Amino acid sequence: MLQVCIRVRPLLKHEKNAQWFVNKNNINSSNKSFTFDQVECETRTQTLYNKIAKQNVKKALNGYHTTIMCYGQTTSGKTFTTLGTHDNPGILPCALRDVFLDDNVKCSIQYVQIYNEVIDDLLDPKCTSLQIINDQKWGTSLQLKQTPVKSFDQAIQLLNEGEERRIYRETQIHDKSSRSHTIFRIFIENGSRYSCLNIVDLAGSERVSSENDINHETGYINKSLLALTNVINQLTEQKQQHISYRDSKLTRLLQNSLGGNSITVLICCISPGNNTQTLSTLQFAQRAKIVKNTPIINGEKQTQELQDQQFQSSSYSNFNIFTYAQCQKQSNKNSFQAFIKLEQKYQKKYCELLQQYYKELNKLQINEQDLQDVISILERNILTQLEEMKQSISDTNNEEQQYKLLIWGSGQDGRLGFGDEKTCKIPTEISNYKFSQVSCGFHHTLAICNGCIYAWGRGQKGQLGLGNFETILSPTKIDNLKNATQIACGWQHSLAICDGNLYSWGCGDDGQLGNGDCQSINQPIAIQEDVEYIYAGHSQSGFMKEGMLYTFGNNQDGRCMIDSLGILTEPEQVPLNDIKSVSLGVSHMGVVTNDGCVYMAGTSIDGQLGTFSIDDEVATWFTQLDKFNSSNRAQQIQCGDSFTLVLNTKGIIYAFGKGSFKRLGLSTTDNIYEPTPLPIQGDMIYAGCRHACSITKNGQAYMWGFNFHNQLGLGQDDLDQEPILLKITNIKQMSLGYFHSAALVSN
Repeated sequence: MLQVCIRVRPLLKHEKNAQWFVNKNNINSSNKSFTFDQVECETRTQTLYNKIAKQNVKKALNGYHTTIMCYGQTTSGKTFTTLGTHDNPGILPCALRDVFLDDNVKCSIQYVQIYNEVIDDLLDPKCTSLQIINDQKWGTSLQLKQTPVKSFDQAIQLLNEGEERRIYRETQIHDKSSRSHTIFRIFIENGSRYSCLNIVDLAGSERVSSENDINHETGYINKSLLALTNVINQLTEQKQQHISYRDSKLTRLLQNSLGGNSITVLICCISPGNNTQTLSTLQFAQRAKIVKNTPIINGEKQTQELQDQQFQSSSYSNFNIFTYAQCQKQSNKNSFQAFIKLEQKYQKKYCELLQQYYKELNKLQINEQDLQDVISILERNILTQLEEMKQSISDTNNEEQQYKLLIWGSGQDGRLGFGDEKTCKIPTEISNYKFSQVSCGFHHTLAICNGCIYAWGRGQKGQLGLGNFETILSPTKIDNLKNATQIACGWQHSLAICDGNLYSWGCGDDGQLGNGDCQSINQPIAIQEDVEYIYAGHSQSGFMKEGMLYTFGNNQDGRCMIDSLGILTEPEQVPLNDIKSVSLGVSHMGVVTNDGCVYMAGTSIDGQLGTFSIDDEVATWFTQLDKFNSSNRAQQIQCGDSFTLVLNTKGIIYAFGKGSFKRLGLSTTDNIYEPTPLPIQGDMIYAGCRHACSITKNGQAYMWGFNFHNQLGLGQDDLDQEPILLKITNIKQMSLGYFHSAALVSN
């Protein structure tokens, strides 16, 4: 596994109080605690080097590829840790000193920077826009000559020359901020053994400032650090998947250091006075320490068993169908078993292709063009197999997971899809169709049938996606969308995933379409590729991509869980990892992480964030609920109009927020400001605007809340109800809007 060390710098003059505190190998805030291999505070860099890096430099001298990388926000002390000063030398000078203690070692170096996704040589200003290549000896490398060095003094002189060419700039929070990632590569040959020692100083992330962001450099920095985070997240997933090393030059060049044949040490530098950025760094570090590398001694003859082991590891890292199948998975177990069989079939095919690739590779001389030709052929073959697999999964999904659609409530504007505007007091089937998924908005409905999306209801904001603004009374197919796997309806906008791409349409007044403006659109537009899950709230939206959550739309009260309040017309990343469940409500949102914790954001006046407030101007962009932790693990969250439901792993449902119309499922109509258990349990929960339901393990539903429009489906006109059992069974999925509800039911 990666060795992870946390280095806590002292408070700066402008920082008033510490928010993070060190206790041995633990670092704590008021509500979070982390444990790492090493946590250092007030420690000289020389001491830090001796504790965590010195032994790994010795391993590099014995033939192990090694990487020592400094990560953290701007001003956290990364460059100081890497380079140090004359009196307090950093990791890099200390490593060079130890390398040259061995007289038998032959060394050469490269010193490069990655600036705005362009790699330049810091030792030769004429060598720019360097290309990344696959070297048979060194692995992922650069089309750049290595500079031989014979002494420590010569290496330090080259380091200083490179530093003079490195790009530094004054920013809002730092008078000399490094604006590029640098990698100092020491190529070591010691007898028959060889290795590459990388010392990496990453540029720090910070908020983009349009006034001072020269050449959009902050955006490039954040993008490459996001790519690094995504790679770490993918490597720590329990179910392997394709690892997106090629998303940035940084991750591509460090591919061997992340999940490959390398010993890797990660030094995460943090500020004790910054809560949000420090939390993000610690969460990144916590994930990184799970990453498993497979270091070997380079230059010694490898056994067939080890080669087979590496081959299998490469196979699973580069091509795994399971993730795609997981995204398509619904509730039908037989269908999911078919997905697994397909994954095994195509995994075997990939192994055969990779074996062919190795055979061809062994025939080659070191010829870059030939190597790239072989790789291109391999990739084309894999893509062909992948497309066939996707079609097989799509066919399986379409054939086996179609259900009856029952719908009820107010029929105004045709939102029930029966061809009229009549109200249905009890669940009634839409005949002539079978659907695999349904989503209810405020005034419209979407459903998926055989990979096609059908829409009906009010269309005055274009939310039906039919190219007009008309009201439609019956299910009508959106012609230009195919192979749909997910849909989500907001107040007056819609989202869908088709062929893995995210489409949005409808009302865009608050930026909820994520296309960069606030215009309404009556036809679907593609805004993001390779999306895993989607979420739609009242006037905000979100999606999951490569394990990370992105939100956009109305963030005036922090409801998008982004700290810059206002309108977000483009997706921004939420500072949380390892996410399990997400829900967007009317003026708030909630997230459950895999460790069972719950995080909330938005307006808190009615208690919907699980906290008490008497200030109707309060906006909270990020808070954690104490109620849910390792001893009381949450597994699902649902947000409605000023109320929240949380389901824990034991089936207990907690409610909090606005109590009017008994939308909380409790006997009171008072507001509830902390999570309170309901008198019923469940296996799945759903929240509409002012009503809610719980699905039991045997497919029955309890309904409660506002019933003025008969959206509870109870056949009676009571204004509000405590949880009452709905008279339908075998429910596979439900969706609750404002005035109506829907359920997919098996025969």
